[in-house]
Amino acid sequence: MEQKKNKGELLIAGVGGWGIVTIGNILADAAIQTYENVAWFPSYATMMRGGETECCITFSQERIASPIIYKSSAVMVLGASRIDAFKNRVKPGGVMIIEKTGITEENKVSIEDADVRYVSAIDAAQKLGNIKNANIVIMGAYIGVTGLMSKESVLERIDVRFGGKGKEARVSAAKEAFLAGIELV
Repeated sequence: MEQKKNKGELLIAGVGGWGIVTIGNILADAAIQTYENVAWFPSYATMMRGGETECCITFSQERIASPIIYKSSAVMVLGASRIDAFKNRVKPGGVMIIEKTGITEENKVSIEDADVRYVSAIDAAQKLGNIKNANIVIMGAYIGVTGLMSKESVLERIDVRFGGKGKEARVSAAKEAFLAGIELV
């Protein structure tokens, strides 16, 4: 799916503890290198692991009217329990990227006029040695599907977010997870 390079929207949904806000922040920071205007709006239902979490990111060459997105050109869902709440929030012609753990034939979605992609982010992260990087894998899948940011800009932001003295292994693992996500799609 090819989208215009003058604007992108992403709505990320999941549960607390999955790194929804982290990847939203990384993508917003990376978008600043390409787009004149960026809005990042995280939202938490509760301030604890397991609570509903969502994050809106809009990046554009034009002014952004609101940081809140109801219908988005891209929706990413981490956690099968959140699919029903977000399956109607992808715009026609958009893409929905879903982490496939817990997905059965009964809860698979098909959205008319949208590209639905199931990504094995947890499996990929586990194979790479750190299941906590599943969010980074699915972030890579988003970049791989949309091409709205360069992978180099995201890799640079991963360095900034996770880097520091003695953290080379963490940065390397996160970069490997991101690149694996791009390859999954």
